[in-house]
Amino acid sequence: MSKPRILCLHGGRSNNDITAIQTQGLQISARVECIFMHAPHTLKHGYPGLDLFSDGPWYTWADSSKSLSDQEDQWDASLKYMAKFCKEHGPFDGVYGFSQGAAIVTNFSSPEIWKERFHMSCCPWKFAILACSG
Repeated sequence: MSKPRILCLHGGRSNNDITAIQTQGLQISARVECIFMHAPHTLKHGYPGLDLFSDGPWYTWADSSKSLSDQEDQWDASLKYMAKFCKEHGPFDGVYGFSQGAAIVTNFSSPEIWKERFHMSCCPWKFAILACSG
């Protein structure tokens, strides 16, 4: 029997190297097939201290140092990027999102997004694991 497939999304100013460390620590990667997806927007620097664990590059779903209008545009582009990725690589049994990754998972999980906006027949995952999503 094949392992369940989990889409794994990093937080802002992070990358898939960091998410891989997190999923190993949570023992998720030992039980499922992790499919890592990085955010579409690149940054020069990661979250302070993450450079101890990864050389980058660094990504974000929306850059909080930008204007609110630019953040909204980046978030919109991130939703489009996620829809394209899910259509090409999904469906998934579940999704893991950390911090800003958890926020985009929550947003995308709404039928207004996956069904009405991106014309998907069903949500691309059956459950979500949201970490540090305050």
